[in-house]
Amino acid sequence: MKTEHHIDATGLLCPQPLALLKKAIDSLQSGEKVTISVTDPHAELDFEIWCERFNHRLISLDDDGKVLRFLVIK
Repeated sequence: MKTEHHIDATGLLCPQPLALLKKAIDSLQSGEKVTISVTDPHAELDFEIWCERFNHRLISLDDDGKVLRFLVIK
């Protein structure tokens, strides 16, 4: 079973990155991971609130100054 998935949402603005993350999470089994790369500066707060509200875990955030990469576990 593939346990890590990746979404490239660079260049997209809210709410598109969050919609892509939700769609990916909906297709995963509990405990599976998804990474998402975004350039939307508001994604960090959006993802934190969404993960908390829907009981997913935002494990890490990597910011290279251009792209934010989030790791989320369902």
